[in-house]
Amino acid sequence: MTSSKWISGLAIALISAAIALTHLTASNALTGLYSFGYDHSSTAETRSASNPNYGETTPTNDGPFVQFPANYQQQFFHYVTVDCSNSGIVRQMYVNRAALDTLKTSNTIPSSTVIVMETHSARRGSNGRLTPTRLNNVFIREKRDEWQVNADSGEWRSAWYSPSGSLVSNGQTSCIGCHTMVRERDYLFTLPALMAAAQTKQLQYQETEFGTSVCR
Repeated sequence: MTSSKWISGLAIALISAAIALTHLTASNALTGLYSFGYDHSSTAETRSASNPNYGETTPTNDGPFVQFPANYQQQFFHYVTVDCSNSGIVRQMYVNRAALDTLKTSNTIPSSTVIVMETHSARRGSNGRLTPTRLNNVFIREKRDEWQVNADSGEWRSAWYSPSGSLVSNGQTSCIGCHTMVRERDYLFTLPALMAAAQTKQLQYQETEFGTSVCR
C-alpha cells in the first residue's frame, strides 16, 4: 500500500512538472516572437506607410496610390470654375502652388503636379451662370515621372474620393479612357485655364467643351 501511494505521488509530480514545462515553453516562444521583431502593437497607419495600397479594395492597375491632399482648399490654388450646363454640374479645380509657380516660366506640366476637381450639383443663377449647391465628389489627378499606366495615360494617375476624403475608387481605366480626348494638352481638359492662372494668379472661368459631365 505504501509503495502504491509512493508511485502515485511520483506520477502526479511528473505530470505537474510536464504541465509547467509546457507553459514555460509557450511563454518563451511568445517572447521569442517579440524579440525577433514581431510588431504586436502595429497600427493601420504604420502598416499603410510600408504598403500604400493597404486597405484598398478597388483596382489599382499595379501602381502607386493617389492620396487625398489634406486641406487642399487652403493650401492649393483655385484656378478655374467649369460650368457643365447640360448636366447641371459645376467643377471647381485646384492645383498645388509649387506646380503653379513652375508653370509661370514653363510650358510643361512638372512632375509632382496635383490637380483636385470637385464636382458640385448646381442651380442656375440670375447671371445665367451655374451656382454650386452641393459637393458630390472629389477627383484627384497626380503626375509623377515614370507613373505611366499604359501607352496613352501620360504620367498621370487618378483617384475618386467622397467629400469626406474616403476613397471610392483607385481604378485607372475610365479616367485614362476619357482623358485621351485631350492627349495633346498633356491629358488635361483645363490646361489653357491652368496656364492662364499661372500667369495672372487669377481664377479662370470656362464652359465645358463637351456635351455632358462624365465625372459626377
